[in-house]
Amino acid sequence: MKQFLLPGRYAGEERLTLTGGDFRHLIVVRRLGPGDELPARDPAGATWLMRIVSVGAQECGVTLTPVPDAGSEGGEKRRGPGTRIILLQCLPKGRKIDLIVRQATEAGVARIVPLESEHSVVRAGNRDGRAERLVRIAREAVQQSGTPTTPVIDEPRSLSSLLQSGQDWGTALVFHEKPVDGRSLHHLLAGRPATVSVLIGPEGGLSDTELALATGAGFQTVHFDTGILRVETAATFALGAVMMILQERDAWRPAQAE
Repeated sequence: MKQFLLPGRYAGEERLTLTGGDFRHLIVVRRLGPGDELPARDPAGATWLMRIVSVGAQECGVTLTPVPDAGSEGGEKRRGPGTRIILLQCLPKGRKIDLIVRQATEAGVARIVPLESEHSVVRAGNRDGRAERLVRIAREAVQQSGTPTTPVIDEPRSLSSLLQSGQDWGTALVFHEKPVDGRSLHHLLAGRPATVSVLIGPEGGLSDTELALATGAGFQTVHFDTGILRVETAATFALGAVMMILQERDAWRPAQAE
């Protein structure tokens, strides 16, 4: 564990009592005790030094001291000031979405929107506790990776309703398995966007109707000249490409013809 993610109820107090899963993870799983310290981060992203001061049968007491977040400024410079990444992920088969959420969280995505599309085998809905499971997976990924960002995870919804909602998705990109136009990812990200939204289809990709809806809603198509990528690979590949270009925005320059 790189850091402990403080519960949502934390409001900056110097002392806090932890119970339930937090208590079990720290005391039973990690076998920490009074005097042990570890970094902590609150839901707003501020960093703290947490020290365990007491351990009971079902709870433990901790103290929290604020510390400067040395990584946040550097992170801003690497991705560009204010850039938020949103992953719009069509639901894949089985529990592949678990891996996608974990990897997207580790990469620092700010929001994840699970979507039902025409080619999705899995149907949107919360009867199986999917939303709660994904929130738990994201929380674990934040603690294990040390990323400063805890993503907001939306309830699953249909892709068609999202594309027809009129919502502003910033620089909106749809990654497609076929080349549609000639604009490069560097070109699309050159303007220091405040928000970048990345739309990834399910197995089988987006339907022609969905692609038309996406482009009609302002999404720009991006194609990578690779072999066929699994859906979980495509999401990680696309996010990695977007974030690397944003991180190195001040280092690269368009090639100049001689």
